This record gives sequence, structure tokens and C-alpha cells, in this order.
Amino acid sequence: MKSIQHSDPAFEQLFAKLPPKIAKTFTFEQLEAIKKAYGFNNWNRHPVNIRVSIPIPGLRFYLMLSVGKERRSNQRLQVSKSMFPLWTPVNTLLITGFFILLLTSGFVTFSYVFSSLTSISIPNSPYNTSLPFIKDQSICEKTGRTWRHDKCWDSEQNPSF
Repeated sequence: MKSIQHSDPAFEQLFAKLPPKIAKTFTFEQLEAIKKAYGFNNWNRHPVNIRVSIPIPGLRFYLMLSVGKERRSNQRLQVSKSMFPLWTPVNTLLITGFFILLLTSGFVTFSYVFSSLTSISIPNSPYNTSLPFIKDQSICEKTGRTWRHDKCWDSEQNPSF
């Protein structure tokens, strides 16, 4: 394997899976031609490359998201589409769930922001207010309220009443 030093790790992994008897027969030029034909130099080189293992006891799952410029040929794209179709039942369920989650969280966020912008802060503690329907000082004081400036004042008015 001296002929592929400083090679792409993905290519090295693939090359390591070959039986040693066959791997020894490749020349440097052949290996470089294989790397170029399959684009090993571009593998795993995406602006966004997220790989996360999901720890579920007893199961081994991972999630991968790669985003970047499409470099595959049309022929290779057609092969990929036939081997890995997008609209399988599981993919459809996952995509639907993702959009429902996205819409729900967007609605909840919008509702929270909208309600916080439109709500008027009303204190729950009681405060003084005049009672315009009581115009007599004796009636005002008889009900446990205060007479001041020719008005009856109640100190226990609660805005949530």
C-alpha cells in the first residue's frame, strides 16, 4: 500500500477491503485512475457535512446531512435514484413528520411572539380606584372605603375581577 500514501481515507477504506492478493496487483497509475473515475478526492467534502449517531438502546442509528454542489454525472444520478428512491414509505413518513414538526413549531413560535407583542400587562395586585356610583360620604365610609376629594375610594380593586 506504499503506492497510495497521502490518499483519501474513503479510498483507503475501500482499498483495504480488497483481498491482499488482488490489491498487490494494482499499479500507482491504475489506483490514481480509479480514484479519479470515482471522484474519491471529492468524497466527504461538502460545505455542510453533519453526521450524528443516535443512541437508542439495542439499536444503532445515524443521521447524516450533506449539502454541497452536485458533482455526480447524470448517469450516476440515475443509478442512485434507482438504488435509493426518495419516496419510500419510511422516507415519506419521516419527511411528513419533519414538515408537521416544522409547521407546528413555527405556529407555536408565531403565537408566542404575537401574544407577547399584543398583550397588555395588567398587574394582579389591588390598587386604589374611585367608585363613581357612590356619591355620599356616609355610605362610602359605611362600606369600608375612604372618602377623599369628594369621591369614594376603594383600595381593593383587582383588575382581574
